[in-house]
Amino acid sequence: MEFRPLHPDFGAEVIGFDLQRGGSAAEVAALREAYDRHGLLLFRKGGRVSPERHVEIAGWFGPPAPIANDADGSLVTVLQNDEAAGRLELPFHSDLTYTADLIDAICLHAIAVPEGGSSTTFVSGAAAWDRLAPALQAELADKTLRHFYNSRLMVADWPSFAAEHPVRLVHPRTGRPILFVTQNHAERILEMDEARSRAVIEDLFAVLYAPEARYQHWWELDDLVMWDNLAIQHARTEEAHPRSGKRALQRVALARVGFHELLARARAAEAVQAGTGAEARRPGSISAASAAATPKAPAIMKAGA
Repeated sequence: MEFRPLHPDFGAEVIGFDLQRGGSAAEVAALREAYDRHGLLLFRKGGRVSPERHVEIAGWFGPPAPIANDADGSLVTVLQNDEAAGRLELPFHSDLTYTADLIDAICLHAIAVPEGGSSTTFVSGAAAWDRLAPALQAELADKTLRHFYNSRLMVADWPSFAAEHPVRLVHPRTGRPILFVTQNHAERILEMDEARSRAVIEDLFAVLYAPEARYQHWWELDDLVMWDNLAIQHARTEEAHPRSGKRALQRVALARVGFHELLARARAAEAVQAGTGAEARRPGSISAASAAATPKAPAIMKAGA
């Protein structure tokens, strides 16, 4: 088994692994080590993977284990471009950073790809932190970012979501520092005034999303991509319109808290806020310049790629 780099900073293609029957203790150990080192693994030309096998493969990279992050309670969902979550342009993000309990990892399997092609673009927050000037690293080391998502843009009866996480997130398994600031959900660095926060976030976006920092993955049928949702961000930089052909990605997520509990917590928090008369949180993360570069497209809870 070999690992071919996909980008100088992160990502590797797995060569010489049987996606259908592989999974010995030695193979899983090698895959886990490569996953921790590269943050993203691509398995190509391995054939169609059943939902049960998909859950098994994703589970190799836990803990945590695969968990239901869909309203139906299924461990396996399918993102399709006949619905908004699988079609609309989607700025860079890690899934569910606007909740207190983060998704650790995501695994997508391409079960339908348009003839004209379709892609997901990735960047590494870990590599971005390493690229920051030492003075900026020191300034941000103890800072906190509020992440916000107004779900009512998509689902009328859902609450808004907000959570606070360190700007410098230390990966719980590898210990590597991560620049944990995302284009789609960053609202404000709490220890800074609004103007300074906005300016710093813009500077961080310039580092995170520089053209040379991106890996654009063009999907081929039966591709399986496993990535670290804490260290790696993803984006759909163009709308995947159904008129271009069917696009369907089978999805498994590794997390400690499932969809229903996250939704219940957000509803309870909003009810408390409404009861106290507190002013609703305001989404204000991206400047006009950044929004023009990558237009903001709302995504529902099972945010896709």
